[in-house]
Amino acid sequence: MELLTQPFNGSLGNRLKELLRSGKFNELNIAVAFAKNSGILRLINDFDDFLENGGKINAYIGVDLGGTSYEALTALLPRTTSLHIIHAETTQSFHSKMYNFVGEDEELLIVGSNNLTGGGLWTNLESSLIISIDHKDNAPMQERFYQYIENLESLDNSCMSIKEQEDIDRLLQNGYIEKEVFTLIQQNSKKNKDEKNTNKLFGDGKSTQLPRLKTQSEPQTSPSPQKPEPVAALNFSIPASRGGDTIWFEARAMTGGSRNILDLSMKSLLISGNPQGTAYDIGESNYMSGAVKFFGIDPTNTLNHKDITINYNGIDYNDNTILFPEGSKANGTWRLQIKGKDASGNKITEVLNLAGRPYLPHKIISFTKIKDDYYFMSVFSESQLNFFKKASWLLAFNGSTEKARQMGIIRND
Repeated sequence: MELLTQPFNGSLGNRLKELLRSGKFNELNIAVAFAKNSGILRLINDFDDFLENGGKINAYIGVDLGGTSYEALTALLPRTTSLHIIHAETTQSFHSKMYNFVGEDEELLIVGSNNLTGGGLWTNLESSLIISIDHKDNAPMQERFYQYIENLESLDNSCMSIKEQEDIDRLLQNGYIEKEVFTLIQQNSKKNKDEKNTNKLFGDGKSTQLPRLKTQSEPQTSPSPQKPEPVAALNFSIPASRGGDTIWFEARAMTGGSRNILDLSMKSLLISGNPQGTAYDIGESNYMSGAVKFFGIDPTNTLNHKDITINYNGIDYNDNTILFPEGSKANGTWRLQIKGKDASGNKITEVLNLAGRPYLPHKIISFTKIKDDYYFMSVFSESQLNFFKKASWLLAFNGSTEKARQMGIIRND
């Protein structure tokens, strides 16, 4: 038996990753109140490998208090053997936080306060009891856990089995869940309002960070094959944007044959906010570093390019390229080519083409950072622009003049 007090003596997220890869277990049962992409996407490779090796993952997730997002359930659906939503149409909340590993020789039960979110698994002050279930002395413990799962499934209409994406879409359409970025906007808008009217009485707690996840091929930024990288760029070190932060863009018409190319400014004219002392500070009044900085690229080193993975609706699309184009079609700004393919070779441009019409133009497109080359993308109606503007820590034009489209950065504190 072990008491894990996060973050003082480790994180539950790292412990789950170790257990999933230990080879000791063939079943994981999850019963949690909240699930967010910030937690799931940091476990996504571990989940996939666990399933590929013959394991089973059963998840029971709550949707109370806005704690579970559309993107999280979308990402979980193909990575679970069974997925259930627990909800009562009363003031009663589903508030369990349990993780149960089952193997041929041993079982493990984790009970505590950790939700399936980035904060719950890594950065929040959380505590959990890790109980090794000995077959001789603690056998009834596993039986009681299974009995709890049976009790949940016996709740009839308060336990919904999620079989396909349409089930998740129905939860979104009926207001039981929101897109993750929109929830963040609502929280930041309330926080900005409260901070204007409240004196802070407490400190900032213990400093923690979400884990930096290593990629398979580093460095992520590579020189263009057409030109040698200048010597000056070899010693360049850029402070990366913080994990979990979100950048959004007013898309308007977009460019490219599939309307899939998004301009990323080298330099941005500020509308509001103060970048001083941050990665976006360029030492010029009324200006900040351009949008390309969010993706970890030096805006002035135009010889570089970078491939990123975009998670959209729970699927990873690799090889979306950020580059500074040259030639007759260049417009003097960086570009993100949203052109990636999934593991089966399906193109994201095909997914974003609805009934022969590109989906992205005249929308708001957001990217939330998971790691240096991995972001999840969400798409919103232009009509929600004011909500995004009010929630932004930095609000600017995606260019150096007022003719450019608007963009903003939302902090996930």
